Amino acid sequence: ILKHIIYNYGAFDILTIDGFTHRVIRTFAFDLKLPNNFEVELDEDLLLSKAVDQLIARAGTDKVLTRILVDFAIEKANEDKSWDISYDFNKIAKLLVNENDLRYLNEFKDKTLKDFSKLKHNIYESINTHEIKIKESSKSILLLIEECGLEFGDFSGSYLPKHFLKLAQGNFNVELDRKWQESLIEGGILYPKRVSEHVALTVNDIQPTLAEAFHTSRSQIYHLRFLKAIHKNITPLSVLNAIQKELQQVKDDENKILISEFNTIVGNEIKNQPTPFIYERLGEKFKHYFIDEFQDTSKMQWQNLIPLIDNTLASEYGSAMLVGDAKQAIYRWRGGEAKQFINLYQNIENPFQVTPKVHSLDINYRSHKAVVHFNNSLFDFISNHCFSLNSHKLLYNQSKQKGYDQNEGYVNLSFLEFENSVQRNEAYCQKVLEIAQDCLNNGYVYTDISILVRKKKEGIAIADYLTQHNIPVVSSETLLIKNAPKIQLVNNVLKLLIQPKDIKRKAHVLNGIADTLNIENKHKFFKTYLDLELPEMLNSLSEHHIYIRLDDLLQMPLYTMVETIIRSLKLIDLNTPDGYIQFYLDTVLDFSQNRVADISGFLEYFEKRKDSLSIATPANLNAISVMTIHKAKGLEFPVVIFPYADLDIYKEIEPKTWIPLDLDVSSGFNYALVDFKKDVQYYGDTGQDLYNEHRSELELDNMNLLYVVLTRAIEQLYVVSKKDFNSKGEINQKTYSGILIKFLEQQNLWNRDQFIYEFGNLKTKIQSDANFIKTSNYEFISTPKESHNLRIVANSGYLWNTVQEKAIERGNLIHLVLSKIKTTEDVYFALDEMLANGQIESQEYEGLSVIISDIVNHLDLKSYFTNGYDVYNEKDIIKSDGRYLRPDRICVKENIAIVIDYKTGEEDPMHTAQINDYADALLEMNYGVEKKLIVYINESLRILEVK
Repeated sequence: ILKHIIYNYGAFDILTIDGFTHRVIRTFAFDLKLPNNFEVELDEDLLLSKAVDQLIARAGTDKVLTRILVDFAIEKANEDKSWDISYDFNKIAKLLVNENDLRYLNEFKDKTLKDFSKLKHNIYESINTHEIKIKESSKSILLLIEECGLEFGDFSGSYLPKHFLKLAQGNFNVELDRKWQESLIEGGILYPKRVSEHVALTVNDIQPTLAEAFHTSRSQIYHLRFLKAIHKNITPLSVLNAIQKELQQVKDDENKILISEFNTIVGNEIKNQPTPFIYERLGEKFKHYFIDEFQDTSKMQWQNLIPLIDNTLASEYGSAMLVGDAKQAIYRWRGGEAKQFINLYQNIENPFQVTPKVHSLDINYRSHKAVVHFNNSLFDFISNHCFSLNSHKLLYNQSKQKGYDQNEGYVNLSFLEFENSVQRNEAYCQKVLEIAQDCLNNGYVYTDISILVRKKKEGIAIADYLTQHNIPVVSSETLLIKNAPKIQLVNNVLKLLIQPKDIKRKAHVLNGIADTLNIENKHKFFKTYLDLELPEMLNSLSEHHIYIRLDDLLQMPLYTMVETIIRSLKLIDLNTPDGYIQFYLDTVLDFSQNRVADISGFLEYFEKRKDSLSIATPANLNAISVMTIHKAKGLEFPVVIFPYADLDIYKEIEPKTWIPLDLDVSSGFNYALVDFKKDVQYYGDTGQDLYNEHRSELELDNMNLLYVVLTRAIEQLYVVSKKDFNSKGEINQKTYSGILIKFLEQQNLWNRDQFIYEFGNLKTKIQSDANFIKTSNYEFISTPKESHNLRIVANSGYLWNTVQEKAIERGNLIHLVLSKIKTTEDVYFALDEMLANGQIESQEYEGLSVIISDIVNHLDLKSYFTNGYDVYNEKDIIKSDGRYLRPDRICVKENIAIVIDYKTGEEDPMHTAQINDYADALLEMNYGVEKKLIVYINESLRILEVK
């Protein structure tokens, strides 16, 4: 195979499915009306946040939208929740990039805000109607009890009359799964033994009526909760189309496409093209497809690949090889489905004409015997006790593996006891440290050990604890640049530049400087500088050899400013590279090149991306790795420690689900978005099916997570859990802890007083042959441009050495300034922006401002620099013969245009011909031309009107 690949390397390619889809989209960019130079945006949350901000900024201009936003803020305040609607909108906006929600969102794409308002009104009316019904029927039951001469005490615990009393008073937050309720419906005894025979007979006589009334009220309450669940999500859902429009505007402005859109674009636009045509446009054809980790392939990705693979399989020598493991499908939240792979290899849903050949790889080449045997036993138990769907049971029932490595191996189960979350963290961290030290004492090195967690915050707790005990740790959290004190100091300086009066921010800056300079008496340091104005404070820091001039700093481009702050505060050792500083500077540079480079914009950008900005480190660094299970997928480690193994299988954070709507409340909508909770099973005819399906998916997701984490170990596996019992002493079988305990019970090993269970042989050691990275120190170069005594040829005419070059560059510079000005109010904003971007220098600022002010305030021109005109500066006009024209300025009012052209040279008849050409083009475009003005900008200003 390798020989064939080498000899046919031009026809061999390795890439992600997204990368392949990107290639197809690039090829069809023109057909899709996409710019050929579009950028792919990986940070979806950033663009979604911008879209939400832009939408909220429209409040006050769009009456319907404003009313919706205000009402929603009031609703949240009335529920004692934050009135900050952007939080809810940012959450709901993520539906736009989630493949699982696309088919439901397509139902809403033609709906307007008024349509949603109508739905909300109808739901609100239905809620009121149901509340009145429940109150009235409950009052009638209370009246029946009274007319029968019964008192509340004549019922066991007074439960039944209190239930109807709550409902009659409008308290609908009642329990509907109590034992007395079951007894009521099943005809059990409702009264205590102490009541008289007459009372007992009376209660028995009316019990059928009471049971029927309760059954009716329960159905009504569940329907009421269903209506309220719909009502709660209508407003965020109603603005999705508006957010989508704003998102499209942001993408158009920044020339970007979200990576999550790739599959949708191909699915909607390209896959219906003839396959040979797609290959022809790509300029290549693949005869053999090999897709790895197929269980993580989303449904839409697969649907887009089917036509290409089908075409290949129809050829004489084509083939497709799909490799995956349905037990490792842990990306359902982004479209991956285990069921898709299962149906393929079981030939249930085969989109091709050929019958698949299935090879089951049942030999485990990774793990030692004890690890393989333990996992076989545990997941055999899980297959029979933890799944509600037979297909999931069968998947794990057939998961047994044969061992290959004949070394013994070792598995350790530990169970902790604690009472609250604080004790929980402390107990798990202490146990992990104990295990890590035992492994080190047993011959392992740091890099052999990996700690796998389900949640980031658990990883942070473990990493911090190990670091405090001098254990080297590498994790995505420890590598985040936001956690580096030096980066925090630079950001605080930038924030202080924006808010120089902020005493708290000033204190943060002084504290960071004190730490950098190793100042012991911080109190005296604070007292010396805290009350000073910012310019004076910065100047006074020269006593500590920190030299920063505020005026100079504020005139610098963003990147130069940040580098100057880093250099001035002595945050770098020129002989020792600092990965955090270097990556931070790279981030500033990237921001400066792609956006308007101002301080507040960068700080906002950093704040939104701070949880993903991390430095890269070599893989063979001698440190214990701490990572999430998702990141560990596909990896292996000699020793794996899995703490916090007490996950609740059915627990989710604010889960939502789509549910069909009945015609009586739908108002033209087929689906509604509701919070997923226990009551969903009572929502309409399909509620139970939705509830069961969702629960079964959670079971598979979390068992797959457990499978992934327990199969990463080569030699030793440590699982740290807790003794999970309820108040009655019963095992909580909804958690990993309860499953492990029940497994040990089945193996006849469980002892309530025992905390550690061992399998295999602990004496197994490895002779580590790891070659640890030795980082080389490269000089970190950061010097001010003034130190080089260089003169850079930029836009400024003052930097040229000849009269002719000065004249040319001066003209270009004036044109550039004027291109940024629409009204007189823009003059200083334009000059300030050019100064900040390094396009002009401070000594040129004043001279240019005089020239530009003379132009915009000239008697013959100043009326054209007001808000009364639509202004087009340097906009291309394409003539019918294909020629491009670019007038300097066109002012339009009521379809009448004034054409203005700037010249910095001597008068020339060609100038008149040129402006007439502009006017002719406008006339062809059905504009009237009122004036044609040539502005000669030389030693004196002269306006020439061309007739």
